[in-house]
Amino acid sequence: MRVTELALSQAASPSLVKAGIHEVDQLAEHTTGELIRRPELSSGAVLYELICELHRHGLTPFSRHGGHVQGEREREMFRLRAVEGLTLDQIGERFHIKRERVRQLLRLHFGLDGVPPAAKRRPPIKPRSSTLGERRRLYLHARLVVKRYYRKALTVERVAKALACSARQLQRAYAQFGDLTFHDDLVGRRMDAAAELLSLPSIPVCEVARRVGYSQAPHFARAFRRRYGVSPSTYRAQLRQATHPEASEALAA
Repeated sequence: MRVTELALSQAASPSLVKAGIHEVDQLAEHTTGELIRRPELSSGAVLYELICELHRHGLTPFSRHGGHVQGEREREMFRLRAVEGLTLDQIGERFHIKRERVRQLLRLHFGLDGVPPAAKRRPPIKPRSSTLGERRRLYLHARLVVKRYYRKALTVERVAKALACSARQLQRAYAQFGDLTFHDDLVGRRMDAAAELLSLPSIPVCEVARRVGYSQAPHFARAFRRRYGVSPSTYRAQLRQATHPEASEALAA
């Protein structure tokens, strides 16, 4: 298949011709990381356009080892890195994964390693003071919502909608002004409340789970164990033993 048969823009087609690439099969001989460093194809936008067009034809280009299916997520990561010039940390924040995982995916699917030309040329963007103020306001309001309504079925999307922002904006606010994620904030509130309720022996564990926002007791138990290292019932027993050691000794006898 010739590259002229692809629906490419007037910017992409001449770039391929200048690079001496006339057949789609020729693209398989190079990784995207190699192509993007050639002067004729130094534009990440051109290669991103090419990647999307080949995908439209059911082709998975630039994979020497095969078997690596480029999904929408991987293509968006490439666009953010090579076209927008975002850092690995910024991309990881958007997809809720670590920067090393972003690096691994870009290398695996596109052979892209290091900093692409677009990222080198793009000056760092400093947030305006008004943007910082807005993010801080979102962060503080979200913390307040979590504190007051942790018993309800909260999600980052629902809280963001209530605060008239996007989930991504809210996640950025947590990353910039807090030392924990929205999910960690919510779970922390619930587990603190659960520990307090478990000190009251009259409340069954399943009822404790419901009161702190869990509709299913097993989900609550797993979250509680991750936080405290023991099950809710064991935590309650340990608490009873610590506060009433004489009762525990009598039962043991």
